[in-house]
Amino acid sequence: MFQRYWRWDFKGRARGELGRSVILTFEREKSIIHTLLRRLGASEEEASATAEVLSEGDLRGFASHGLLRLPYILRALKRGKITAKAKVKVVKRAPAAALIDGGHGLGHHIAMRAMRLAIEKAKKKGIGAVGVHNSNHFGIAGYYAEMAAREGLIGLVTTTTDALVHPWGGVEPLLGTNALAIGIPAKPYPILLDMAMSVAARGKFVEAVKKGKPIPEGWAIDSEGRQTTDPKKALEGALSPFGGIKGYGLALVLELLAGPLVGAAAGKEVQGTLEPVKGFCTKGDFMIAIDPAAFVSADEFKAQVQKFVAQLKASRKAPGVEEILVPGEPEFRTREKRLREGIPIADEVWAEIEQIAKELGVNITGLTSTGA
Repeated sequence: MFQRYWRWDFKGRARGELGRSVILTFEREKSIIHTLLRRLGASEEEASATAEVLSEGDLRGFASHGLLRLPYILRALKRGKITAKAKVKVVKRAPAAALIDGGHGLGHHIAMRAMRLAIEKAKKKGIGAVGVHNSNHFGIAGYYAEMAAREGLIGLVTTTTDALVHPWGGVEPLLGTNALAIGIPAKPYPILLDMAMSVAARGKFVEAVKKGKPIPEGWAIDSEGRQTTDPKKALEGALSPFGGIKGYGLALVLELLAGPLVGAAAGKEVQGTLEPVKGFCTKGDFMIAIDPAAFVSADEFKAQVQKFVAQLKASRKAPGVEEILVPGEPEFRTREKRLREGIPIADEVWAEIEQIAKELGVNITGLTSTGA
């Protein structure tokens, strides 16, 4: 029953795709995730980090990187494809750089440690760069870039995924969607760019298939390399890079930075970010923290950032546009709203979590705080 029920396919589903009626508080969602991870052997630190980042995903409106991913993680823990209480170690160290072997542990926990180390180095040397291999999916990339921004630093994060995107002029999926996140300290929220390299998330194609609707032209190609509006043929082919040849070029260099540079796989050799079944996840991560004070005074940098943001917001708006936003602003507003009103969880996701909790002998009713 345990394995059979957990066959539900979450792969690539994006925010806004599923019916929602269950409402959770931020603390309750963290508590549920924390408790289920601990039941399958995760350490306190691993469970807390994973619960934090997954819940932040839902809080900001990224349902595809929230509670929906927990069954995948629990399955992998049970199969031994993610290691609980992993031995995370720094295998190479330089004054402003380091390489971490994640020991095939929980990606969120490892990524937090990596960015903390990058921040520590940046505060000492002006810049810190940390690579990671032998890790797993780490949720929203922006979370880690924001860690640096909250410390008054600039954060840059990238990671690889299974090959889903075709090269420009090519047919085969050879590139990951390879998220890129950049966080810059600002008020009232950090500027937080967080984007993937494909035109659209894979989940939007799954949704279109279910609804029997076409997808916009330019989103993907079929297995023969032809543009298609048929989502089923698109899933058999490859996702298209955003921005044409420019997006392809960016996806390629990110693949190399978060792949070979950090001792991780690239291209079709990247596996396990969708569902680790045959072996361990082979993706990589690359993080940089930069101290603005290594270049100009910190106060001057902050003042210039605020001045430019104000200039953007005060600029002339296109017809029908009420407000010009900066990257990250919509998600931070969603976060504030959901902290007040609760986080909507898809019925399908909640049903799965309830069933898994039951099979693990965990009563999730009434859990209100992490570790309850």
